[in-house]
Amino acid sequence: MSPRFADLTPALLLACGEYWKTYYTAMRNVHVGSGRTLQEPIRDRNLGTTASSHIAVFERFWREKLAAALGVPETEVGPRTVRFREHRSKSFDVCWPLTGEPLILISVKSMQNAYRNLTNRIEEALGDSAVLRLYRSNAVFGFFFFILKGKVADGQAEQGVSLRTTGAKGFAPYLELIQEGGDFFDLSNVDRYRKKSNRQKRERQDTTRKAEQSLLDLTVAEPAEQGGIHYDAIALTPARIKRTKKDRGGTELWDITISEVDERLDPRTFLSRLITTARLRGFIK
Repeated sequence: MSPRFADLTPALLLACGEYWKTYYTAMRNVHVGSGRTLQEPIRDRNLGTTASSHIAVFERFWREKLAAALGVPETEVGPRTVRFREHRSKSFDVCWPLTGEPLILISVKSMQNAYRNLTNRIEEALGDSAVLRLYRSNAVFGFFFFILKGKVADGQAEQGVSLRTTGAKGFAPYLELIQEGGDFFDLSNVDRYRKKSNRQKRERQDTTRKAEQSLLDLTVAEPAEQGGIHYDAIALTPARIKRTKKDRGGTELWDITISEVDERLDPRTFLSRLITTARLRGFIK
């Protein structure tokens, strides 16, 4: 295997770890800063997400890896707003080159909660590709999607009572830890939020599986000389994160496992698929 396309799993695992620590720390700081205990359900996730730079971890990761795959300085790959017309421009997370016509683009998205919004995220991804082709850009376009895989994403989590029944405003939380996609940092008081009904639990969707099937619909079967509405390559990374223990300094440690996906969505071949298409279109030799 060419050094440019060496297995990036170790590096991707490190990026997932940095992503998670950034996200988790932001969520916990917002939670504790609002005067809530760790036994209370998480609220105001959007505040922590806005303040957190977790998605920037993956944006930097793919900029560095794309530059290495192309054999160009990292300064030649970065975020860019492409102006298609005077009235229409669009920002991309990863672009090469940074001037002139864009030749390779990567969109980066993640989902670590609110799995019910998966359909919206898929529609957003389709819209991004449609905009690119609408304005007749033949740039190679890739899509990276990270999913926090856990009991909530797998459709196995129990949803509790609405917080209104406990005297607080908010949703019905999932009775799982945040690393499982749930709404708690500590489950020691979770019975307070459990439904008392003996009715059979409603079966929920397996978001990871649904995402895989949906993304396969958005990717090309084979590299094409002319770009269409389908993405030229898609990488799906469902990662399961488990707390291990704290080190001697009290820092929380996490064990991360990336689940296997359909080979057409395998992040290990993501860059090679983009580069192959770029060669076919005459963008690189």
